[in-house]
Amino acid sequence: MRATVLLLAAGSGDRLHARQPKALAELCGVPLVRRAADAACAAFGVNDLVVAAPDGFIERVEHVLNGSSKPVHVVAGGASRQASAAAALAHASAADAIVVHDAARPLCSPELFDRCLDELDRTSAVCVATTVAETVKEVDDGLVQTTLDRSRLWLAQTPQAFRSEVYRRAHAAAARDGIEATDDAALVERLGIRVRIIPGDPTNIKITTAVDLKIAEALLGVRAPISARSDETHG
Repeated sequence: MRATVLLLAAGSGDRLHARQPKALAELCGVPLVRRAADAACAAFGVNDLVVAAPDGFIERVEHVLNGSSKPVHVVAGGASRQASAAAALAHASAADAIVVHDAARPLCSPELFDRCLDELDRTSAVCVATTVAETVKEVDDGLVQTTLDRSRLWLAQTPQAFRSEVYRRAHAAAARDGIEATDDAALVERLGIRVRIIPGDPTNIKITTAVDLKIAEALLGVRAPISARSDETHG
């Protein structure tokens, strides 16, 4: 199965208060997009990457990703996350499997990409997620409406993996119906296709604010660096 990662890196990063797009913000001296790309490239099942970069920053992102261990193609992203995914998808025609990942999750491990792809042998759509530790309340106008059963709640992350045909059909349907979703699994759910949840990693955090960067720096300090993985050690 040929797998292409769509790495979404076109976000503005306004909440990060950076002077450049979020994906180019540095975590311990390395841009977020480079850390995320290195993790994807180190996964056994990944063949190549298509990176959706901010408009006007394609050459900068290409420079940052120069020397990646697998083929990387950088394209202009869109005005929304979904539009960026669609733009990247247009350059992944040879893929049997599509893996979508946010550059804003720079601590994702190569193993998490491979676990998603392994699960595609048994299903059509996979979403990485973590369980909810806190009590969750539904609130309207400052008043609690109900307390939700947290045993049934999961927090979606990326990567998310899909059979290519299913993912393309989901994007086409969303475009036709004028639907914008906060993640790709939601687009597939609209087709009536069941999405398989697999346990994610609590350290696979999404960088949104400067505080998140500080947390990521602390987490990075206790993790081993990503290195080339050998097929001899697989499995």
